Amino acid sequence: MQTSLVLMDDARRFIHDCLRRVGVPVAKLRCISDVILAADYRGVYGTGINRLELYLRDINQRYCRYDVEPQIISETVAAAHVDGKNAIGALVGNFCMDLAVEKAKKAGIGFVVAKRSHHIGLAAWYAFRAMAQGFIGLVMSNAAPMMVAPGTQTSTLGANCLAFGAKGKQSHIMLDMSTAMKEVGAIEWAMMKNEHIPDNWAMNDCGSPTCFPSLALAAQRLYPAGEHKGYCLSAMIDVLCGVMSGANYSTRIPRWWAECQGHSPDLGLVMLAIDPAVFVSDFEGRLDDFCERITSSCPVDENCPVKLPGELEKQHMYYVDDLRALPYPNVLLSKYKSIADMLCVEPLKLSFECKIKKKECD
Repeated sequence: MQTSLVLMDDARRFIHDCLRRVGVPVAKLRCISDVILAADYRGVYGTGINRLELYLRDINQRYCRYDVEPQIISETVAAAHVDGKNAIGALVGNFCMDLAVEKAKKAGIGFVVAKRSHHIGLAAWYAFRAMAQGFIGLVMSNAAPMMVAPGTQTSTLGANCLAFGAKGKQSHIMLDMSTAMKEVGAIEWAMMKNEHIPDNWAMNDCGSPTCFPSLALAAQRLYPAGEHKGYCLSAMIDVLCGVMSGANYSTRIPRWWAECQGHSPDLGLVMLAIDPAVFVSDFEGRLDDFCERITSSCPVDENCPVKLPGELEKQHMYYVDDLRALPYPNVLLSKYKSIADMLCVEPLKLSFECKIKKKECD
C-alpha cells in the first residue's frame, strides 16, 4: 500500500479549512482538530482524519451542531448530569471531562454523565486530559448498534468505547479499547488499504464470518471481543452512558453514517476523574513499581517484550516523530482531494511540497 507523508501543521490547516467551510467558528476549530490528529498521531487511524468526512456531513445536515454549548442539568459536589445539546462530540467530551476534573479537585472524584452527544473520537484524549492534572481518567461512550451478541445474527449493541489512564512518575498506563474485536474504523481502514481482515472481526449479511471489509461494512455485524465478555462489557457501558443518562441506547441509536439517519444520534457518555491522593500518598511511585513488575515478566519470545496498555500507540508516536510527518495512504489523500475540491479549500500537501514552498518563501 503506497503512503505519503503529510506534515502535522498542514493536516491541521486542512481540517480547519474544511470545518470553516461548513460554518464552525474559529474558536472551536483547535478543539476538534486536536482530537482528530491525536488519533492519527497514536496510530488509531480509524478515528482520525478518516472520520472528518462524516463529521463534515453531520455538521452540514445539523445532526450535530457547532453553535451550541453543553449545559449542566443537575449536579452535586461530585457528580453532574449534562445536556450536550447535540454539539460536536469533541466539545461535549472536553466540557464533561473538565467538569469531572474540577469536581475531583474538591471531592476527590468527579462523575459526569451526558446525553445528546455525538461521536467523541479518540476516547484516550479525554483520559489524558484528566492525567495532565494528576488524576486518573475513565471514559466511556456508547455507539450505533453494530455488534452482535454471542449466538445471534442481529446487531443490538454498539462497539462501545472505554479508555482508562493513570500516570506515575516514570510511566503511565493508557487503555483505549472497543468492546468489539475491532471497531468499524479499523475495518474501513483495511478496505481503504485494500487488505483482508481476520474472519473473527465481523459477519457478512448471511451471518457467516468474513475476511472482506466491504461485506463486513455492509452487514454492520461485528463480533464482540472475548465473545460474551466483550458483549457484557458493552452492555454495561450502554446502561451507564445511554439508559442512565437519558440518551439513546441499543437499537434506539441510528446508524450515524447512514443517509437515512434523519436526526441526531443522541449518544451518551461518562467521564470520571479520580484523585488517587485521596487513597494513597505515593500513588505515582506505586504505579511505577506496578508497571515495572509487569514489564519485567519473562516473555515467551525475547524479541517481543511485554508491553503495557498504550505502549503500542506510544511506539507509533515515536515513529511519527522520526518521520516528522503523518503517514497516510495515497487513496485517503485522493479522497480528501475530492472533498477539498468540493469545499474549495487547498488539499492536503505532501511534506516535501511544504518544505519546498517554505524554502521559496525564505
